[in-house]
Amino acid sequence: MLFTKLGILLIGFAQASLLPYAIRKALKHVKLDLEKYTLSFLSNKSLYGQKLVKGYKWMLLATALLTYAYFWLLTEYYDLGQHDKLMRYLDIGFASLALLAFVPHNLTPYSLKNFAPSLQRFLHNVLAVVVFLSLPALIITFQVIILPEIKFLGISGLAIIGITVLTVILSILKNGVNGATELLFINGIGLWTIFVTIVTFVS
Repeated sequence: MLFTKLGILLIGFAQASLLPYAIRKALKHVKLDLEKYTLSFLSNKSLYGQKLVKGYKWMLLATALLTYAYFWLLTEYYDLGQHDKLMRYLDIGFASLALLAFVPHNLTPYSLKNFAPSLQRFLHNVLAVVVFLSLPALIITFQVIILPEIKFLGISGLAIIGITVLTVILSILKNGVNGATELLFINGIGLWTIFVTIVTFVS
């Protein structure tokens, strides 16, 4: 059990910090208006070159692996492996985030004449939506399951993810989906991860 808690501690902080750190570092080297464009533009080779695109791809893949490992350890520690819905959301979240790393964004308009680029753009957008929906669903499901047994973690965690989801929805309604909204989502998930990690480790 101690090694599981140590794994949660190490992977939790790594998972919560990797994406924000990598994005901040990337934005120091490129010009990207977060009020107009999404972070997925960083995966566009024609705009930012092969080196940055490769880094973005491996960052997403590493985040997917860390996320899967983190929630797998949580399910082990809290003995939640029998909850099919939770495990299904975990699989969906991991698969969509991992696949998103290999389906870069492009600016080609939708057209049958450009079928392959159009299909790639469509798949990228679908995967991004699945990530945005599956990760909060995964977290909320986890929180609801543990709520009867661990009320402090259950209520506090639900409050954090609830505020995150509400803030993201309001941002989307006001500004649409853009990089700033995505950063709200990423930072909210990171805050929840750090909170759950600390509470789990000290419990």
